[in-house]
Amino acid sequence: MALLISVFLCIIIIYLLTRLVQQTNEPILSRKIFTGIETHALIFTDDDISSMETVVNTLVRVIGISEKQAINLMFRIHKEGMAIVWTGDRNSAEQHLTEIQRAGLQCFLTEIVSNNL
Repeated sequence: MALLISVFLCIIIIYLLTRLVQQTNEPILSRKIFTGIETHALIFTDDDISSMETVVNTLVRVIGISEKQAINLMFRIHKEGMAIVWTGDRNSAEQHLTEIQRAGLQCFLTEIVSNNL
């Protein structure tokens, strides 16, 4: 019986988060316009271990985005398997990566290659 209640509560939470994402007017972080000075990107990958709450809280705390943006990114990571969550300079990227990995999440750092050389 407790398992049934837990499953039901999870379904309700997912439904409410989905509704929240659909109602938001804030831009999704991954749609930002790049300035051209970003040299590195952090890419989150989906896993079967981390909770949605952990992913959202970590994105808010480490990357410094709003909870609504974090929820949008969390759903994109879940649906597409991965998502770019941050771009910027190498030193900041390495610091963010360390904090994200300390939270037990799967993330990797990649260099952005420019075609404007």
